[in-house]
Amino acid sequence: MTIGHDPSHYDAMAREAFYDNEIAPVLAALGQKCEAHGLSFLAVAEWKAGETGHTGTVAASAGYGVRLVHAEMQARGNVDVLIFAIMRAARESGHSSVCLSMLGVPPCAGETEVRQ
Repeated sequence: MTIGHDPSHYDAMAREAFYDNEIAPVLAALGQKCEAHGLSFLAVAEWKAGETGHTGTVAASAGYGVRLVHAEMQARGNVDVLIFAIMRAARESGHSSVCLSMLGVPPCAGETEVRQ
């Protein structure tokens, strides 16, 4: 993986078109194969800062880490949307996070208030 590689001979529109025409169909096919075998699959491509395409499937048995990455994909860089998604998931399944407790999310699923 190369971090920071940005070929100057491609502009953002060309990179987006390349993603749409070449990459997205391949990722969609990989996602379908993974889904058929019970695997989670998540991919994000960014052709311009803040402009992304993403493909993903989350298996029913997926762990919290995969669900967190999926929530970030759906939030598209909006930290408030991501935090609310994390809080919602923690209310449903419980957590052991000091930060979530500080935000008022009870540690045990189904509880309505944080115990002091």
